[in-house]
Amino acid sequence: MAVELKNHVSADVLEKELALVKKELILQLNMREKELKEYNDLQKRYVMLEKRYAAITRSFLGKVTLKYWKLRRKLSNKNVSKGNAK
Repeated sequence: MAVELKNHVSADVLEKELALVKKELILQLNMREKELKEYNDLQKRYVMLEKRYAAITRSFLGKVTLKYWKLRRKLSNKNVSKGNAK
């Protein structure tokens, strides 16, 4: 009981396809590594900003500034809701 292959693909064609797949895989790997590096950089920046924000909230002038910003945002939202868009 022999099985006959109707579509015989040559080794050269398979090797070319394999080379293309390897090339695409390397490109995808490089892209993922770049994205991972960008993510790590952003995460470091986020941690640094969190520390700076915490330092600001602990200082007297920082607390006053944050309350000022909160008040401005509150007043700005009231003006917009009344129809007085800037």
